Amino acid sequence: MKYAIIHGHPIHYKHLLFRELRMGGLDFEVIFGAAQSMVRHEPIRLSSDLYPYRIIYEGQYEAAPRATRALGTWCAISELNPDVVIISGYHSAEGWAAWLWALLHKRKIVMWYESNEFDYPNRPWYKETVKRVFLRGVDQAHVYGTSNKAYLEKLGLAGDRIAIKGAVVNVEAFSTPDDLKTWSGPGVKRLLYIGRLAVEKNVALLLRALASAIKLAGAPLWTLTIVGTGPLEQQLRQLCSSLAIERFVDFVGYCPQSELPQLCRQTDVFILPSTREQWGNVVLEAMLCRLPIAVSTQCGCALDLAKPDTGWVFPPWTDEPLTDILLKLPDLGRTELARMGSECHKLASGYSAASCAERIISSLKQLTPQVERRQSEANAELAL
Repeated sequence: MKYAIIHGHPIHYKHLLFRELRMGGLDFEVIFGAAQSMVRHEPIRLSSDLYPYRIIYEGQYEAAPRATRALGTWCAISELNPDVVIISGYHSAEGWAAWLWALLHKRKIVMWYESNEFDYPNRPWYKETVKRVFLRGVDQAHVYGTSNKAYLEKLGLAGDRIAIKGAVVNVEAFSTPDDLKTWSGPGVKRLLYIGRLAVEKNVALLLRALASAIKLAGAPLWTLTIVGTGPLEQQLRQLCSSLAIERFVDFVGYCPQSELPQLCRQTDVFILPSTREQWGNVVLEAMLCRLPIAVSTQCGCALDLAKPDTGWVFPPWTDEPLTDILLKLPDLGRTELARMGSECHKLASGYSAASCAERIISSLKQLTPQVERRQSEANAELAL
């Protein structure tokens, strides 16, 4: 069986996954809509020696005309003539082009899906109807986790056609041995945020919760390191000043991924307060570095990763729930933090590219009898 994988642009974790799929024996080619994206800082070093691929638009995805991506994808799939088309969601022009090609040529369609119902609280009915139309042509869906599957089921795709493949994290790069992790004793705790400084990341709530906790405790029992850049950086710095917490907050800016593990190993708790987060791979990275986590209910990973032994979950709409969590942290000693960190490491280690690839290949094998039947029928028609 031959597969075409339709993907927007190269992404580090999908790059790792494609390598593992190739090593697992899957016969595929990746069709990228564009060579890069303006929101990705580090370029991916593609090589046909790792896996076959082609790029429709040599430039940033955001600048690529929809018609160019759609027509280029159609032509590429027609040339490949795959048995199965794997599409990364229904949000792109190239995704719809691949969907239509597969339906017209009676090929199997697999969708890789990452969205949750709660990503956007007020979804227009007509957009949901369009999604249901797309899903009627889908034979299988592979999702990151529990909340993604629940949304697809609500949109009408049968649960037995949805496989949880899991997200992909670079386990080798982030996995931290116990003896390399430093912990704070009872008292001041070192908090960490990694991500874009944008509205949906909700960093302002984290700053307000920190200020409230310091006021209620009557002492600065926390420090916060903020890693990342974005349109709200200056506004967030001004908020720190107005809250009188600038002494306890360190904005370090952009940090190469290779340096993130060392940052994680020097802190105590990772916090992600997003109001919209399809999954949250950065949470897995922090967990591999043995950091307990505090994530909002609007993070797609919350149901699968935030357990009583690994961290906390809070609603991101008001300051108080996160403030309450922060107030509990100074009482945690090294032993308890290390225990939670060990549980985090154990859980996150199951999200390797190899594990994800194994689950995908296993699920795709279920399509083999159907594809072979179609091929036999096509051969019989040719013989006549």
